[in-house]
Amino acid sequence: MNWGHKITIVIIVFLVGMTGMVYVASKQTNEMIDEKYYEKELVYQDLINAKENLKNVTAASMVQQQQGRVQIQLPVSLASPIENGTISFLRNEDKSQDIQLKLQPDAQGVQVIDKSLLKKGWYKFRIRWSSNGKAYYSEENLRIES
Repeated sequence: MNWGHKITIVIIVFLVGMTGMVYVASKQTNEMIDEKYYEKELVYQDLINAKENLKNVTAASMVQQQQGRVQIQLPVSLASPIENGTISFLRNEDKSQDIQLKLQPDAQGVQVIDKSLLKKGWYKFRIRWSSNGKAYYSEENLRIES
């Protein structure tokens, strides 16, 4: 085999590789986790303040997985007069699998969510609520396992 054949083979391998990369890139989804990202960025200081409010009360993780369910434990002192609260499970790979729930804890600050609502994989868990006129916010990455 002479050098002309080798160059031709290298060019063909290169073209096949590039075509494969273009095909794989065209199948990627590049969705943002948040809709209206720039509008939310403008009010980000409120989120920082809400995180600090919660950090002053507790630094512990608020979400735990148990068999067949996800349990959310709010600090008992903040669970009683909840004015408006939301729980979000945001799926990084596919926003059609995101789940938004209303925060409705019991008297001990516990809310249980059935795992059948969530698919196995990584979620960004967000919880936001107001209590006694103060805003509270927590966010963490969560891996749901069956």
